[in-house]
Amino acid sequence: VVLLLKPIKANDSQSAYGANEPRRGSLPPPSRRRPAAGAPPAPGRRAARLRAAPRAAPHLRPRAPLPQLHPPPPPRLLLRPLPLPPPPAPPMLPTAAHTAFLANSLLLAHLPSAPPLYSLLFLASPPLLRPNEFTYPALLRASPPRTALALATHSLKFLGAGAASSDRVLGSALLDAFARCGRIASCRRVFDRIAEPDLPAWNALLTAYARRARDSSCAGEAAEILELFARMVSSTVPPNEITLVAVVGACGELGALGHGLWAHAYALKRRLTVNCYVATALVEMYTRCGKMDLAEQVFAGVTDMDTCCYNAMLQGLAFHGHGRVALTLFDRMCAEGFPVDSVTVLAVMCACAHAGLVDEGQWLFDRMEIQFGVTPRIEHYGCMVDILGRAGHLDVAEKLIRGMDITPNAAMYRSLIRACGIHGKLEIGERMIQELMRLEPEHSGNYVLLSNFYARMKLWEDAKKARKEMKAMGIDKSPGSSLLDINGVLHEFLMGDKTHPASREIYAMIQEIQARLKECGHRPSTTAVMFNVEEEDKVGALSYHSERLAIAFALIASSPGAPIRIIKNLRVCSDCHESTKLVSRVYGREIIMRDRTRFHHFRDGHCSCGDFW
Repeated sequence: VVLLLKPIKANDSQSAYGANEPRRGSLPPPSRRRPAAGAPPAPGRRAARLRAAPRAAPHLRPRAPLPQLHPPPPPRLLLRPLPLPPPPAPPMLPTAAHTAFLANSLLLAHLPSAPPLYSLLFLASPPLLRPNEFTYPALLRASPPRTALALATHSLKFLGAGAASSDRVLGSALLDAFARCGRIASCRRVFDRIAEPDLPAWNALLTAYARRARDSSCAGEAAEILELFARMVSSTVPPNEITLVAVVGACGELGALGHGLWAHAYALKRRLTVNCYVATALVEMYTRCGKMDLAEQVFAGVTDMDTCCYNAMLQGLAFHGHGRVALTLFDRMCAEGFPVDSVTVLAVMCACAHAGLVDEGQWLFDRMEIQFGVTPRIEHYGCMVDILGRAGHLDVAEKLIRGMDITPNAAMYRSLIRACGIHGKLEIGERMIQELMRLEPEHSGNYVLLSNFYARMKLWEDAKKARKEMKAMGIDKSPGSSLLDINGVLHEFLMGDKTHPASREIYAMIQEIQARLKECGHRPSTTAVMFNVEEEDKVGALSYHSERLAIAFALIASSPGAPIRIIKNLRVCSDCHESTKLVSRVYGREIIMRDRTRFHHFRDGHCSCGDFW
């Protein structure tokens, strides 16, 4: 802002301040009157001079007017905005003359605003900057996954493979970078080179395995987590809350309830903080192990409740088929003011699907955006198709797919094709097959689905044709497998497997089970066999399904009356479902089976799913 000061002339003092007013900066003249009687004596001349000195101070003397160098600008110029100063120059990048310390300091200062730019400086050949072991950890943690992967590979080449073994900070940063990119093998190689891994290194490796196990549902990674955790406990590094989240997640993936209980007890003994993240992981673990009572205990004891913890409990209730309980908990969540997100709506809709609550699921789907502010995504449309398909409303489900604003994905078509196979709707199923093959013509699972669909319809030639196409493309159907936890030891069974040390006893027990079920009037449902073979061969094929091998071994190896917990990778077939109900009544065992879609609690000849799965 430009200020124009008008100079004041010497003779303008009277007009400026008035005739009888003293000028600013001047003092009134001293009084000439004599002091009254009894007054203190007047000060001496020296004191009077000191008192009158301010009048002679240089900064109070009248000043001469300043010369006017420029005429005052016109008034209209005062209203114009002055030009802004030019933007500051970009930060100076370190050059070869700078030391590594200065370069690292500048990088740390500017990494939050432009990490990819500075990462590329080190990837140049030859590099524009000379990094050292202090440079890479900051760059790796600030860079996005793709750039972090390239930087991690570059750092191993530049610093040498042995750099991570001598520097814990660099080793942990490399582990985190490879873990974010899903490079489990590279993670393990870096970890094995570290002589004495610290807590961040252990957590980075465990989190990498946990993420891989969660994304791929692979039992190998989950089992590796438990082995690593046992090594960590035996070392001098104490686990923390991050470690516990990864470990209990692996226990839930494997259905290893014994390991999960031990990890929970270890956390309580070590006085680890059971915050909302740990509580959410424990709720998920107990629900995936079939212990809803323990999941409810953990959920009831959470002090810092949040939406994620509610979502974990809602998903567990949905997985176990407790649709009404899930709706009640959802009402409580809304009443307590917790925000509803897309995961919440999806969990409640899944609960409605497994419980056959079509009207409630339709109401939530119609009101999710208006009442809860959640925009429907492809997962919500897919769940609504599943709700309608399970209930047999296949025409309505097809109309929903064809009339939705979002482009349908392959999962929606697969869901409706399975429903058509269950309810015997050939025409709708074939229309959905055409859409599926147009969308994913080379997906291996689609040919397996086609073969199973035509086999259910007893169109053996079409099923045979689909299997020939699978064979020509080199596609194999994933074998059914079942996991069983006996006294803390995990046993895995495949269909027709004879590699178990107790195979002879297992197959003898299967013959005994068949005889006792036959006495109860059980007749095998051979429609579950997807091959056009003789009826006797179909009965034999059903007897050697992986879950039946697991049940037979559990009856041999476990104590009488102990619950049997089985984790299956595929959907349980109708005959195995019916026979397991009878086994629970004949042998007096509670059998808890988790298949690909939900949990089944078999007790006294009944299943918690109500034969709806």
